[in-house]
Formats: sequence, structure tokens, C-alpha cells
Amino acid sequence: MFVSTAIVCAALAFVAPAPVTPAPALTNNDGGVYESVAESVAPAIVAVKFVMAMEGAGENQDNEIHGVLIDPSGIVLVSSASMFGVEGMGMSIRPQEIKILVGDDTAGLEAEVLVRDRERDLAWLRITEEIESPLPAIDFAAGAEASLGQTLLQVWKLDKFFDRAPYVSEGKVASRVSKPRTLFIASGEITIGLPVVNVDGAPLGFGVLQLPTQEEMAAMSGSNMYSRMIFARTILPAAEVAEATAQALATLDEDEEE
Repeated sequence: MFVSTAIVCAALAFVAPAPVTPAPALTNNDGGVYESVAESVAPAIVAVKFVMAMEGAGENQDNEIHGVLIDPSGIVLVSSASMFGVEGMGMSIRPQEIKILVGDDTAGLEAEVLVRDRERDLAWLRITEEIESPLPAIDFAAGAEASLGQTLLQVWKLDKFFDRAPYVSEGKVASRVSKPRTLFIASGEITIGLPVVNVDGAPLGFGVLQLPTQEEMAAMSGSNMYSRMIFARTILPAAEVAEATAQALATLDEDEEE
């Protein structure tokens, strides 16, 4: 999974190993659907490179995660846990020298952190360099609702070795929950820090990490293994992402005016 290396892995160390769930097959033309979704979604998927400065650690580390452009002006949405570490894990991480790689760009555009929503595992970044033309973006406000059993698709970018080619993964809506907030849970090859879309390419939500407290996690030690493997397969619905974005950016505007 293209999430921040040791950070999220350390948090998920509490989770007992579970068998890999095979991705369910589409019932229509897989190739045509994959091709169409990759063409519509991949341009908005970016690589976020940064130096991870951890307080108390001897050396800084270079890191790279995925993000998604959500505004043509250069606003990028990422998983907060992937960039800043997992809340409650005793980590203090300060991302530095942030670069956004859009399309075929290999140098990256300078960017800054705008605001974070730790509870929802969201963070918004902004490209600070001048942009010649509007960037491709995904509008969560124009998203669709997900239904139980619906096919989910997610477009990743492979690493530099594979020329950052688009990679389409698949899952299904396996559950819907109202606690700790409105979410749906995916089966299959779905991860955090990326949008999920339907077979028409409409955004359904954004993959977020939703972990219980350490005490709650310990209390789950004897429960069904499948209930302990879904923390990285929780999806914040598109409408919730759009609302959280509007609130976060409005708060930022108010702070800048003061």
C-alpha cells in the first residue's frame, strides 16, 4: 500500500494478521471500465514528497505518499496519518520541503500544509508555486452515494521504477457504519489516502484511517479477525469529504482575515 512507511504500519501492528480478500470481479467489460476510470481519475492523483522530521529521532527521512487534487488552483487532499503520523501513538512529525508531483513532472512543485482534520484523517495542502493552467481535480461535492455491495475502484500511481503508471484496484462496499462517524467499509484491494470511485468514475469517498484507542484495540483481541483488519479500509463518503473541505477552508480564510 502506498501509505507512509513505518508510521501507519506501527499503528496497524496491533491488528492480527488476516487472509487477503480477493478483489471481486466486475460483471461488465473490465478492460473498458478500468481504462475509462484510469483516464478520468489518474490525472488528479499526485505524489507528495517530503522530508519527515521526527522529534527525538536522529535523522530525517525522505518520504512519499499519494494525494489527490481537489481544486484546479492546486489544493491537494491527503491522509493526515500518512503525513503526520497516527494520533495517540506518541509521535511528533513535522513534514518539511513538501513537493507535489503532478502528471509527468519529476521535479515537483513546492507546497505547504493548509489545515488538518485529525479525527477524520484528512489534511489539505496547497501548491505555492505559480501554475500556468488549471490542474485536473476531483470534485467530491459532485460525488455519488455508495450502496452496500457496490463495486469500488481506486486509482493508484505506481512508483518511479514503473514510471508512475496508473494502477486500478477493486473492492466492494462491505459495510456501512455510523460510529465513530458515517463511514463505509471496503473489501478487496482498497487503501487509505486515495479517492474511491464507482464504475462511471464518480467519486464515492476517500480512504481514511480510523483507529480505536489503544485500550479499545486491546479489548478487541479476542473478537472476530475481520473486525480487526478493516481500519485501513474505512471510507469517508464523498459528501462528508466535501463538507469537511468546505469547513476547513472556510476556517482557514477566517484565520487569514484576522
